[in-house]
Amino acid sequence: MTVLVADQQGQSRKLRLLWRLIEDISSELALEPLLTRIVAGACQLIDADDGTIGLYEAEHDWIRTVAVYRMPEHELGATMPRGVGLAGHVLATGRTVLLRYGDLETMTLPELADNQVIGMPVLWSGRLIGFFGVGIAPPRRFKREDVAALELFARHMAIAIMNAQRYQKERRRTDRFRLIAHVAGIVQAEEDIDALLQRSADAIHELLGFENVDIPLLDEKQRDVLVVRIRGGDYKRRIRGEDRMPITRGIMGAAVRERRSQLVNDVAADPRYVTPPGMTPPQAELAVPLSVGEEVLGVLNVEGNQRFDELDLSSLEVIADFLAVAVHNRRLAAASRDNAILRERQNLGRELHDNVTQILSAIGLLTQTLSNVWQRDPAEGQRRVQRLHQLARTAHAEMRNLLRELQPPEPVVTRSRRGRAVICVEQLREQALPGALNQLLTAMVPETLELRMDFAQYEAQQIDSEATLLRCCQEAVSNAVRHSRCKRLWIAAAVRDDYCELMVADDGAGIAADHVPGIGFRSMRERAAALLGEALIRARTPRGTEVRIRLPRRDRSPDTGIRS
Repeated sequence: MTVLVADQQGQSRKLRLLWRLIEDISSELALEPLLTRIVAGACQLIDADDGTIGLYEAEHDWIRTVAVYRMPEHELGATMPRGVGLAGHVLATGRTVLLRYGDLETMTLPELADNQVIGMPVLWSGRLIGFFGVGIAPPRRFKREDVAALELFARHMAIAIMNAQRYQKERRRTDRFRLIAHVAGIVQAEEDIDALLQRSADAIHELLGFENVDIPLLDEKQRDVLVVRIRGGDYKRRIRGEDRMPITRGIMGAAVRERRSQLVNDVAADPRYVTPPGMTPPQAELAVPLSVGEEVLGVLNVEGNQRFDELDLSSLEVIADFLAVAVHNRRLAAASRDNAILRERQNLGRELHDNVTQILSAIGLLTQTLSNVWQRDPAEGQRRVQRLHQLARTAHAEMRNLLRELQPPEPVVTRSRRGRAVICVEQLREQALPGALNQLLTAMVPETLELRMDFAQYEAQQIDSEATLLRCCQEAVSNAVRHSRCKRLWIAAAVRDDYCELMVADDGAGIAADHVPGIGFRSMRERAAALLGEALIRARTPRGTEVRIRLPRRDRSPDTGIRS
């Protein structure tokens, strides 16, 4: 009877432990803490003495240990190539094994030679993604049901690993979107070039964890020399003063000479790599040129002990575009104060504020909620990630268009009355204002806000009029989302006898009686005035704010009509 009660108590304990592990697998998204709890729980469940979990790294064809239970400290992070140790044996055979550890030809822990071990592959859709191993000291031995229990765990573990890796991937994307938005704010706030670049280098190191950051610029008088004085991370702490490097040397020099990014994931095998004196070489380097048109201004260079990928490359190219425009514009302003250059600088600043910055603000709002939403509802998290991706692509495309604005005019580009290229000309030509606004606002406006749009009384206007209405609407909506604490937004456009009008209204906090218009409303007013129109802002009753843009009516002619 006593034996039966003890056995029942043991089974009850195992069931509670199993339930806790299943809850861990279904709720935890951080990979390494999850696997550490799984290996500890599995060992307790089958009374094993120790255990390890490893992940398969295909680029090296080895198993890297990422979680251990009662194993020597040096085992965590160890790599097992094919055929070496228990993990390497499973990698080579692809099968579950139950044997005496000392019977392996290439055991790595001789002190555990007499232990019995179970090693098994962790598979996802028939593909090896990891390894699960446990051991037990004599005279105890594993039972066949222990192997079956671990195989069940391995199946659940595969699901947990894939979910956690997907989550980590999306977190990496989110971190890069957050960095892009942060650098956009730095570009707006800092007038001094060195201060702008230093804050950007610090942000890249802090937000993405890259060990070393350099942002050298080409010497304005000696165009074949990079001047390195802006550093982030370890280089900032350990290297003092200014370095000068000819563009004939180094991976950074190659980025300047070839006018394209250089991604090197094994610098030890690349003869171009130059190690700063007294520093330890990293594993990888990524050098992105700061370019405006065909002119290279400098390089955004990062180094680290992890491999860089296409996500790193694309996000740093966006940041490099921001920095290149900022450096170029500040040099223009410093070199000449004539009115033409000042107007161009103001126009570019307005385009950045009214368009790219509003998109990046929407990105920032989405990233603040992504982690909580993902844990609560992965499907909703995935939808928000898709919106982030769409917004980032839009911001990148808009930045590229602004860069083209810095080049000599080309006759094939459709231009507005002010001489500036109409960025959304294709969307407006094909969809008119309602379609272009619907596409933009669907990505910009958080799903927590109720958005209502009314274009029933609207008729397509000429392209430059619709571009002005779209940019003013974008600015007004961005302000409402960021500042008004509103729950509803109304967008309406209509054409009257002699004018067209766009209205943006919210039910938020409203504006004070002594409200002084900021840069956003001043930009709307200037855009409307350029087309002989006006921009009006007032408080709504009982609460909220209303913005109206009125322009002279200029219906679109049939030969520029909307395409079917």
